[in-house]
Amino acid sequence: MLLTPLLLYALLGLVIGSFLNVCIYRIPIGKSVVSPRSACPHCGTAIPFYDNIPVLSFLLLRGRCRVCSVPISPQYPCVELLTGAAFLVCALRWHFAPPTFVNSLFLAVIIVLIFTDYRHRILPNVLTLPGAVAGILLSPLQDIEVYRDILPVSRALLPWVGSVTGAVAGGGMLLVVGLGYQKLRHRQGLGMGDVKMMAMVGAFLGWRLTFLAIFAGSFLGLLTGIYLIVFRKQTFQTKLPFGVFLGIGSALALFYGIPFLQWYLRGF
Repeated sequence: MLLTPLLLYALLGLVIGSFLNVCIYRIPIGKSVVSPRSACPHCGTAIPFYDNIPVLSFLLLRGRCRVCSVPISPQYPCVELLTGAAFLVCALRWHFAPPTFVNSLFLAVIIVLIFTDYRHRILPNVLTLPGAVAGILLSPLQDIEVYRDILPVSRALLPWVGSVTGAVAGGGMLLVVGLGYQKLRHRQGLGMGDVKMMAMVGAFLGWRLTFLAIFAGSFLGLLTGIYLIVFRKQTFQTKLPFGVFLGIGSALALFYGIPFLQWYLRGF
């Protein structure tokens, strides 16, 4: 594979990451992601194009606004680099076949969900619900391996059936867990945002990888909770942004889920 297409695709990821930062900031507060143009959140000065180059502008400005010198959040270059890396890894994994672009889109949405849940404790419907629909519509272009299961359907129907089954199973599993927790503890344990997010993940990844994503996310959340209790003096009542861990688990399932299942099932 030529280096130039990989580099260009990674650069595209950086540019998309810049737009994702806009989504992360504006969607939770109900602002348009199209207009007005980006501005410093402190002094309100519109950001010129030469100060809006992904990563590079942050470095040249030394992480501060050109006008008011207020520090710029390191989130901005982090999201850009993370998106660029996600695009690059997708291209390396699927060699610019259709799953490259499907999963680049999937990871872009996951990145926005992770950061909006971390910052605002919300998983916006404007992302999860259209995301679930997109996952179903794009399923024929997804890697067919993510939808393989025991359903006796033809190869032509497998993506559609696998995607819908994944959406129902992913959202349904968290819904049942959340309702069960609420019934036992008489308080809400999971929000509907988590349910809708995993319905979207299921549409893209099928039920097997979605269950792995939920398991991985729950395990990461458990480890984080233990760390906070032991070292940060938090309590069992401390609320964690579960969508962050589900997002990380979904990315892990996307890249490592199939090899893990092949290794695990080899023992049976």
